[in-house]
Amino acid sequence: MRSLTEVLKDWEAVIGLEVHTELTTLETKMFCGCRLSHGDEPNQDVCPVCLGMPGALPVPNKDAIRSIVKAGLATNCEIMERSMFYRKHYFYPDMAKNFQTTQGPVAFCMHGHLDLEVTGEGAAERPRDSKNVTWTGDAYETDIRILRIHMEEDAAKMVHVGGEEGRIASATESLIDYNRCGTPLIELVTEPDLRTPEEARLFMEKLRRIFLTLGISDCSMENGSMRCDGNVSLRKRGSKELGTKTELKNINSFKSLHDALEYEIRRQADVLEAGGTVAQETRHWEPSKKRTVVMRVKETADDYRLFPDPDLAPFDLSRAFVDDCRAEMPELPDAKRDRYVKNLGIKRADAALIASDPATAEYFEKAVDAAATEAGPKAAATIANLVVNELAALVKNFDGGFAESPVSAAHLATLASMLAKGEVSSTAGREVLAAVAETGKAPEAIVEERGLRQVTDDGALAPIVAEVMAACPDQVRQFRDGNAKVVGFLVGQCMKRAKGQGNPKRFNELLVEAMSAEPAEAKKPAEPKAEPKTTEVKTEPKTTEATAPAPAKKAPAKKSTAKKPAAKAAPAKVEDAKTAADVKAANADKAAAETVEAPAKESTPESAKKPAARKPAAKPAAKKATTRAAASKKTVEKATSTAVKTQKAQAQVASAAAEVKAAKDVEPSGEATEASVKTPAKKTATRKAPAKKANAVEDTKATAGAKKTAAPAKKATATKTAARKAPAKKTSASKSAGAKTSTAKATAAKATAESAGADEPKRTPAPAKKADATKTAPKTTTTARKRS
Repeated sequence: MRSLTEVLKDWEAVIGLEVHTELTTLETKMFCGCRLSHGDEPNQDVCPVCLGMPGALPVPNKDAIRSIVKAGLATNCEIMERSMFYRKHYFYPDMAKNFQTTQGPVAFCMHGHLDLEVTGEGAAERPRDSKNVTWTGDAYETDIRILRIHMEEDAAKMVHVGGEEGRIASATESLIDYNRCGTPLIELVTEPDLRTPEEARLFMEKLRRIFLTLGISDCSMENGSMRCDGNVSLRKRGSKELGTKTELKNINSFKSLHDALEYEIRRQADVLEAGGTVAQETRHWEPSKKRTVVMRVKETADDYRLFPDPDLAPFDLSRAFVDDCRAEMPELPDAKRDRYVKNLGIKRADAALIASDPATAEYFEKAVDAAATEAGPKAAATIANLVVNELAALVKNFDGGFAESPVSAAHLATLASMLAKGEVSSTAGREVLAAVAETGKAPEAIVEERGLRQVTDDGALAPIVAEVMAACPDQVRQFRDGNAKVVGFLVGQCMKRAKGQGNPKRFNELLVEAMSAEPAEAKKPAEPKAEPKTTEVKTEPKTTEATAPAPAKKAPAKKSTAKKPAAKAAPAKVEDAKTAADVKAANADKAAAETVEAPAKESTPESAKKPAARKPAAKPAAKKATTRAAASKKTVEKATSTAVKTQKAQAQVASAAAEVKAAKDVEPSGEATEASVKTPAKKTATRKAPAKKANAVEDTKATAGAKKTAAPAKKATATKTAARKAPAKKTSASKSAGAKTSTAKATAAKATAESAGADEPKRTPAPAKKADATKTAPKTTTTARKRS
C-alpha cells in the first residue's frame, strides 16, 4: 500500500467520529437508583430496571441531564428546549432488555463546533490546497462541526475468555457483567469535517480535556469510560460526492484511533485504485497486527426500528435550568491556557499541558499563589517548568496524581522561588525536588544539609572569572574576535572552579563584562603618550613663575619657549659682552638684515602677534598685576628686596655704558626695537638716538609704575631689559643697549627703575621671545609699541 501522504494527494478522506463518554462522576445509573460501580464484583449493582424485567419503569437522572447540558455549552451547541427518548432495538447479549434507551432525531444538544490547531508533522497530512483551513506557516486552524450530543444508557460489559486481545474471535467463552448496564452515557457525533487521522486524534484529545474540566467523567480510555467509533470514506480530490463508509468500532486510545484511520484510508485507496468497491461494514482494529478486520456488515438505521419510548415522557428544559447550568461552568482549558500565557508569562505549550488537567491546574495555581509573596510573578514560569518537566514524572508513581502529589504546592513554591532568585542551580533544583518527594522535608532544609546553595556574591565570583580568563587566553581572544559561543565553555570552567556552587547566570554576565571592557582598558596606557607634551608645556611655566607672576592666558606654549632662553641668559655677566658679541656679531647682523627685508611674521611669529594681542590685554593685565601685587605679600617683599639692590645695579649700569661705547665698532649696537626688528651693525649709529628717546620716555613711565607697586615696576624693567638683549642671548650686549639710557637727561627715577632690573640677568627671557614677558607687564607693552 502507498503511504498516507501519497494517497491524500489523490484522494480526500472524509472522517466523522462518534465519541461515547460515560458520566462516571454521578452516583447512580441513568434510569434507576443502582450505584455506579467501578471495580465492584460482577453483577452486584443491578435491579429490575437495568436488567429489563417486565413491568419495571425507568426514571431519568436529573444530574445526568445537567451534565449533558454543560457538555453542550462547552462545545458551542444549541440547547434544545424539547426532546424525547427513543428505543433502539437490537438483540445483543450485553443488552438484557433487547433495546437501548436513547434519543431520537432531536437531542438535548444540537449543532455545535470546536476549533482545532494542527501543528508539527501532523499538519503535513493536510494538503495545502484544502478548503476551510487557515494556514499560519507550517500550522493551520480548522473548524469541526458537531451534529449532536445525545443521552443514552450504556450496555453491559462482556469479557471474552481466551480471545486474542480480549476480542470475541478465538474466544472459548464469554462472560457478562451487568454492573455497567444502565450507566448514563453521552454520545457526541461530528459532521464529516475531519480530513486526516491527525485531526481526529486532536479532536478526541481536546474533547477529553473539556469533559475532564467539566468534571462529568474521568474519561479513562483504558477502562472504557471514553471510547470512539471512526467512520471514514474516500473520494477523488475535487469531488463532492461521498464514498461508501466503513466504521471502526470501539477504539480505546488516541494512538489506536490515528493508526486505525490511517490504515483504513490506505486500504480503501488500494481497493478503489484496483477497480474494486468498498463495502459498508463494521471493522475492528487489531493493534498488534496494525490492521482492520471485518466484524459485521453494517445495518441501516431502519433496521433498529427506532420509536419513542412509551415509558418516558418528552422533556421540556426551561431557560432557568439552562442558565443554572451555565452559571456552574468552570473556566475551559483553552481560556485557561490563554490566561496563563497572558498573565503569568509562561510558554504556550506548558500552559496547554497544565490547563488540560483540572488537578494539575489546581495544583499549579496554588503553587503560583504561594510563590507570589516571595518571588513575584516570575516564579510562575519556573513552577510551570517544574510541573511539566520534573514533577509530572514523579506523580506517575502515585495513583492520585497531582491531587496526592508527594511534593506539596507550598514546597514547590519555595523551591521555585529559590530557583528564580538564583539561590540554587537547575541541577541542584532537580536533586532537591527528588529529595522532597522522597523525604517530605522542606526544600530549605535539604539545600542547607547538602550544601547546594548557590554563590551569587560578585566578590566571590569575580576572582574565579579572572582565573578562568587567565587560564583560557585562546577562548578570551576568540570572544573578542566575535565568537560569543565560547562564553558557555568559560562559564563551565567557572562552575568547575566554584565546585558547582557559583551562579552560572552571574558568571556569564561577569565574563562578558570583563572580556568586553578589558580591550578598552588596554588602550588607556596609550593615551598618556599625548600627555607628556601637555606636561612639558605645563612644567615650563615653572621657569617663568619667578619672572612673571601673571600667567599669559592666550599663548602658554609661546611662554614656555621664551622662558628657557631666559634661564640660560640669566647667569650672563656684563663682562662677557665683548666675547659673546664678537662671536655672534656676524650671525646677528645677518638675522637683523633678513628681519628688515622680510615681514615680522616670517622671522618671529610672536612679533606679528604681539601688536594685536597687546592692545586689548594691556589695561586688564595692568589691573590684574596691580591687584596681585597689592594682595600678595610675597610680591611686595620681592619688590622691596629689589630696591635694596639698587645701588649695586647703578654701578653696573654705569660700567655697562662705558663698555658699550668701547664696543661700538665690533658688535651690533642699537638693538632693534622690542617689536623684534633687528638692524645690521652698519646702521647702529642711525638708530641710537631713537632708542634713547624711547628709553627715556619708558623710564619715566616705569618709574611712575614702580612708585605705585613694586611688582609692576619689576615686570616693566624685566621686559625692557629683555628687549635690549635680543641680539645676544647669553651676553650683556642687550644691557649695553639699555645702558645708553644713562644720559644727562636720566633722572633719579630712571636710576631706580634700572636698579630694579639689576636682578634681570637671572630672570629675563630671550630677546626674540620677549613678547611673552611683555604680556605680563602692561606698561612695558606700551613702550614696545612706541619703539616699534
